[in-house]
Amino acid sequence: MDAAGNDLDIPNDIQSFLLSSKMSCVRWVPNQTEDEHFFVTGSWGDKVNAVNLWNLVHDELADADSTVPLVPKSTAKFCVTGDVVGFGFIDDKNLVSVTSEGTLSVLDLNRESALSYDFTHKFNMHDLHTFDGRQSVCSAMSVSAFDQYIVTGGEDGNLNIISGNAGKVISTIQHPDNSSIRCVSFIYPSVVVAGRHCGLLNCYDTRESGNKPAFSLETCHEEDHEMTVPMCINYLPKHKSLILVGLENGSIINWDIRKPYDASYEFGGHSDPVTDIQFAKEQDIMFSADAGGLVTEWTLSNLSSFVDYSIERRQPRMKDFKPINSIDVNVRQMICCGDAEMIFILDLW
Repeated sequence: MDAAGNDLDIPNDIQSFLLSSKMSCVRWVPNQTEDEHFFVTGSWGDKVNAVNLWNLVHDELADADSTVPLVPKSTAKFCVTGDVVGFGFIDDKNLVSVTSEGTLSVLDLNRESALSYDFTHKFNMHDLHTFDGRQSVCSAMSVSAFDQYIVTGGEDGNLNIISGNAGKVISTIQHPDNSSIRCVSFIYPSVVVAGRHCGLLNCYDTRESGNKPAFSLETCHEEDHEMTVPMCINYLPKHKSLILVGLENGSIINWDIRKPYDASYEFGGHSDPVTDIQFAKEQDIMFSADAGGLVTEWTLSNLSSFVDYSIERRQPRMKDFKPINSIDVNVRQMICCGDAEMIFILDLW
C-alpha cells in the first residue's frame, strides 16, 4: 500500500525491495555470467548522494534455498555531491557517472574476481558546465556504445564531448540562445541527438566544426502545434537510425534520422511525462516508463521494409504510485527505480 493507504498496481510476480533513497538511474552490469546479478543505482535528492553497486544474493537466513527469491546486497558505494543525473559503462569494467553539479567520475568495477566486484575511483572532472563564469547544472549524459566517448548536456545549453579514456573534453557544442538540454544520446560514433527544453531535437555531426546542428526537428503536438519538451531518447538496437523520443505530454515520437524532417506520433500510451525508453536484448520488445509510475511493454513489428517497424501497445507491466525514473533490461529481467525509494525486478519471459 502507498502512503495514502491505496493498493499499488504491482503484480505478485514482481519483486520489490525497499532502499533508503530516491533513485534517478539504474543499469545492469554488462556481460555477466549466469551466476552474476550485479546492478548499479544512482540517487538524487539527498545532501550526499551515491552510486551504489548491488548484487542479488540469497538471503543469509534462507539457507541458500534455491526457491527463495534473491535479495539485493550492497557491495560498493561511491558518494557524490549533487544529484546523479546519469551513468553508463564505457566498457565491461569502467562506469562513468555524472552529477548535476557537473562532476564526471570514472569508476573501475574490479571485475577480475568473479562475484566480488567493488569500486576503484580512477579520476574526476569538475565544472563541466558553466554560465557567465558560474557553475551551471548538468542535466543529461550519454555514453557512446562504439568507443569510450561521453556526451554531457547542461542548463547552459552546451554539449561536451569527452574522452572517458583520456579524461578530457574533446569539443564543446554551444547553442546560440543557451536553450537548456533535457536529454541527449549518442546514436553513432559521430552523431549526437539532443533534446532541448524549448521543444527542439538537434542532431549534430561531431566531426564538423562549429555549433550548427546537421538538422533539427520541433517536437510539436500534431493537434495544437504547441511545443512539448523531449524527456528521453533511445534508438532501436537493430537499426540505430530509428530514434524513439519520449515527450513531456506522454507521447513518443518515432524519428528516422535518414528522413530528418519527417516525424510523427506513432503512439501515446502514457498520460504523464515519459522518463525512460529501453529495449529487450533478444526480442522485438520495447519498454517505456513515466512520471506517473507506469511501465508499459510494446511490441515491435517488422514491416515489409527491412528497417521499417510498427509499434503497438502490448500491455502495462506495472504501476507504482510515484515516478519511475529509470529502467534497464538484460536477457532475463527488467529492473526499475524511481522516487518511491524502491527497486522493482520483473522476470520477462
